[in-house]
Amino acid sequence: MKVEEREVGSVNLQQLYSIRQRKPTLWAGPAILQIHGLNWDVPDHDLYSFSTDLAALTRARQVKLGNKQLLAAGREDCLAQEIRRDDQKETGTIELVVAILATHHIDLHYFFKRSDELEIGKAARLLLERLAEIFTGPALETDARTFLVCRERFLQILRTYSKEKSLEESENSGTGRRGLSLVKTPTPLQIVKAAGKQLGLIG
Repeated sequence: MKVEEREVGSVNLQQLYSIRQRKPTLWAGPAILQIHGLNWDVPDHDLYSFSTDLAALTRARQVKLGNKQLLAAGREDCLAQEIRRDDQKETGTIELVVAILATHHIDLHYFFKRSDELEIGKAARLLLERLAEIFTGPALETDARTFLVCRERFLQILRTYSKEKSLEESENSGTGRRGLSLVKTPTPLQIVKAAGKQLGLIG
């Protein structure tokens, strides 16, 4: 609550009250992605905060990392934030996003909505498109078992998206051109290896 006073020609000053609204602050980063199923070893301190809105706050959850109690952003918010952050700071964490998207079902509609708001909407859709092309295409010159297991997992996820009609969202062009070069960076082999590591098939 903010109080301001002004003169109005009388003995007493008029008091004006206004409500100061602070945007919620949530935490994201590789350490938070671990909470959402990331099967990679990352430091507990590899995280960062960002301001957001009530929609993201409703998906957040309180977690304890070390001696800190934090509000961890939901999985989809973390993924969108990570794409934007890697695009801005070249953190190299796009592989972590790939690992989650290739092996976990997410709320695709919300993920694309958040990505659009961060101006990485086109990049988010292109990344999913690349995963679909790789895992529905011919086997790569790599460990055949790793590829086939990763393919089966991703196809299960695609079938779920199809039943939900979530894939219709991926057909939209998306908002913003940030991150397009970033999501083109991982090679098909790197993508398969990221998914394989996530599934415990690769050390």
